[in-house]
Amino acid sequence: MQSLTEAEIRKSFINCSKGEAKRLNVPPRLNEVDWESLEFFSWINAKNPQKACVVVPQQDGAVAGVLLTRAKAQGKKAQMCSFCMTLHPGSGISLFSAAKTGESGRRGNTLGTYICSNLRCADYVTGKKKPEGIRQIDETLTVEQRLQRMLENAQAFVERLHQTS
Repeated sequence: MQSLTEAEIRKSFINCSKGEAKRLNVPPRLNEVDWESLEFFSWINAKNPQKACVVVPQQDGAVAGVLLTRAKAQGKKAQMCSFCMTLHPGSGISLFSAAKTGESGRRGNTLGTYICSNLRCADYVTGKKKPEGIRQIDETLTVEQRLQRMLENAQAFVERLHQTS
């Protein structure tokens, strides 16, 4: 992923107003982020853990930031992250929703998806983290292929935010 400044991150948000983007709590020390090792940049708001953000590189070279809201209730059953395809116990996965873009979003329409609660999808794909108590599905894809699939899944989520129906 390309290196981003705080201003570039704030400007990238597609599903909130400029004022909301300006008020977001962007993580400090962006100059210390290892951007080249990221497929996408994500964080949970330190002041409001029900809010999270993901900034996803797009195929045209631009980036799209998405403001997410975490559902308060979490399931007890095992769930799969829709980005990285990792199985988690109920506490390791959260339903995140995002306002749709344009008029649809202004009318209150949202899109939800299950994502790793800590937004550390790449760490699960690369094996740096492992969900506790859940056996993962054996895959024949390489780590690089799984990282690419994760990025494509995140990009597809961003694309669905643009759809009006």
